[in-house]
Amino acid sequence: MSNPSGITIADECISAFNQLRTGPESTRPKFIIYKISDDNKSIVVEETSTAKDYEVFRQKLSASVDKDGNSAPRYAIYDMEYHPGSEGKRTKTVFVHWGPCHAPIKLCMLYASNVQQFKRTLDLNVSVYADGLEELEWEAVLQEVSGGHA
Repeated sequence: MSNPSGITIADECISAFNQLRTGPESTRPKFIIYKISDDNKSIVVEETSTAKDYEVFRQKLSASVDKDGNSAPRYAIYDMEYHPGSEGKRTKTVFVHWGPCHAPIKLCMLYASNVQQFKRTLDLNVSVYADGLEELEWEAVLQEVSGGHA
């Protein structure tokens, strides 16, 4: 699938997302991290993980680097479980656009120009943009996801 910018979305991106949404619980990823390929031609899966600890996700996302070792933007999907008081457990699939403030501007612009099409392709309505570690804190993401009701 192609974006207006000419960057395609690799089939593996949709397959990994479908696995997160509907795969068997024993092998279902808890999160997926996507990147724009080094040749800037497609969005690909960088990593999937079944790690249930949110901190693992946060650390992996914040440690993302480009081919030259610079901080780099990423897209990610996190399958978030939370308990909003007496309402019981809720689960939301959250799209995260990570755009670290120290990443190269050109790369940040490339990610920004493709984010809406990628979100539409995956049909995700809940999203968070973060450019600093504090915006990736569990409580900050939870407030965004729950509409301030958590």
